Amino acid sequence: MQFEADYFDGISPRAKRVLVTIDNAYFIFTVSSISGDGDMTSQNLQFLIDDCHVQAKLGSGKRLIDLPDDNRLETDFQHLEAHLPKNTNNAFWRAVHYAETHKSVIAIAFIGIVSASLLLLQYGVPTLAKYAAMATPPSIENDLGKQALATLDHEKLGYFIASELPVSKQQAIQNALTALCKKTGNCPDYQLHFRKSPTIGANAFALPGGYVIITDELVALAKNDDEIIAVLAHELAHVKGRHALRQALQGTISGLIIIAITGDVSSIAAGLPVLILNMSYTRELEVDADNYALQSLKAACIPTKSFATLLLRLETSHDGASVPEIVSSHPDTKARIMPFLKSHHHCA
Repeated sequence: MQFEADYFDGISPRAKRVLVTIDNAYFIFTVSSISGDGDMTSQNLQFLIDDCHVQAKLGSGKRLIDLPDDNRLETDFQHLEAHLPKNTNNAFWRAVHYAETHKSVIAIAFIGIVSASLLLLQYGVPTLAKYAAMATPPSIENDLGKQALATLDHEKLGYFIASELPVSKQQAIQNALTALCKKTGNCPDYQLHFRKSPTIGANAFALPGGYVIITDELVALAKNDDEIIAVLAHELAHVKGRHALRQALQGTISGLIIIAITGDVSSIAAGLPVLILNMSYTRELEVDADNYALQSLKAACIPTKSFATLLLRLETSHDGASVPEIVSSHPDTKARIMPFLKSHHHCA
C-alpha cells in the first residue's frame, strides 16, 4: 500500500514530497535532493512502524507520523490505521476518532457527562464534604471560623461594628443559653459573639469552629429572651453538625469540579473565608437544625412557639431587603414553624 506525504528532515523548513510504501512492518520511501554541484541524489529510508508514532486523527486535518530520527511525515491520507499492523493502540485510536467524528456519539457523551456531573454535584459532593468535615481536626475548623469572623469584623468591609447591647443584656442571653445547654446536656462547644450590623440587619448564624454570631438588630426584634434562645438553639445545631464547614467544603469541591469541566478558574471563590460568608445551608441541614432546636426547647421547658413567632417576624422584617441566614434558601417558613406551633410539652 502506498500514499503520498510531505517529508520534513528537521533541517530545512521546506517539505520534500515522497511516496511512502507500507511494506509489512516498515515505512519505506525515497528522498531526493539536489547537491551543491547540481547533481540529483537519492536516499532510501526505512523505518520500523513500531518505532514511529502515528498521531491520532484530529478532524480532517493532516495525519502526522513522527519518525524515530525526530523527522516527520505529513499526509492527507486519512486511513492509515487500516493498513498498519494490527495492535491494541490502533484499535483504541480508531474508536476515539469514530467517537470524535460522529455527532450521535458526541451528543450521547455530552448528555452522559452533564448527567454524571449533576449527580456528582447533588449527591457525591455533599457526602464527600460531610466525611471530610468530620475528619477535619477541630483546631483547623476553629482557625477557619476565627478568620471568617475577622473578615466580617474588618472595618473596610462594614459588615460588623461593636455591639451596643448593655453588658447586662448580653450576660442575660449568655446565661439563658447556658441554662438551656445544662438542661439538654446536648450542646456542642461554642462561643457566643454579639455584633451590630446595619448591613446584615437582624440575623444569627454559625461559623466553623463554634463561633455563633447574633446581631443587636435581632435582639431588638425579639419580644423576649425565649425567642432569642430559640434561634440560638437552631444555630447550635449547625455547630454540632459542623454544617458551616461542610457547606464551605462542599462549595470548594463543587468549584474544583466546575473548573475541571469548564477550565474557568474564576468560577471558584478565592478562599474558604469568602466562601463561608456567601454560603447558605441546604434544606436537609436546616431541617436537622430545626429538629434539634425543637427538642432542645422542649427539654429546657421553653415555649416552642418562641421559634415560630420570631421566624415569622424575621421574614416580615426583611421584606425587600437582604434575607437573614436563618430564613434564606431554606424550606418554606410556614412548613418549618408548624412543628413548633403544634408541639405540646408540659414541664413540671
